Amino acid sequence: SEPHAFDRVIGESPAISAVKAVMAKVAASPASTVLLQGETGTGKDLAAKAIHYNSDRAARPFVNITCSALPEHLLESELFGHERGAFTDARQQKRGLFETAAGGTIFLDEIGEMSPTLQAKLLRFLEEKTFKRVGGLSDLKVDVRVIAATHRNLTQSVREGKFREDLYYRLNVVQIEMPPMSRRREDIPLLIAHFLAQIAAETGQRSIYP
Repeated sequence: SEPHAFDRVIGESPAISAVKAVMAKVAASPASTVLLQGETGTGKDLAAKAIHYNSDRAARPFVNITCSALPEHLLESELFGHERGAFTDARQQKRGLFETAAGGTIFLDEIGEMSPTLQAKLLRFLEEKTFKRVGGLSDLKVDVRVIAATHRNLTQSVREGKFREDLYYRLNVVQIEMPPMSRRREDIPLLIAHFLAQIAAETGQRSIYP
């Protein structure tokens, strides 16, 4: 957990300090679903890992997947697994990431890109904590914390009919808005010092930044 301690979220500005306080409260709760929102590069992945590794789930898996990285049928199989013969080339049963993450955390990055079909399946999991593998008949029950992230305005996506309203409210149990640099300019010197020290350590040089 040391590489993902809350103080590794660099910054002391009011904006980032408020975010770290919420992250600490979420980590202390056993299963709160979290929605991380913010521009690309604001640290949503780091925040998800910090919440997991500072929670009671830290000893269990943290698994993540980018929802825009795979076509719908492959993403469904990656998330929920499949039974042998469920589709062409499904030669054996496969456990999905929800099973792999049992007891831990699953991080769904770019949740705003998820297809309507998978949105419905994710909604069922959040409501009932159960799911079926692709081609399966039996319900499987697992205990995982879901952390979702997006750079999109999901409220706007709901209004436009691109994202399910019921899923949005299920995900939005705790919303954390990761602030852009324009709202935390006073953190820039701290970030510069951090990254230069990191580069210096990796290259065996001395950082000249104060």
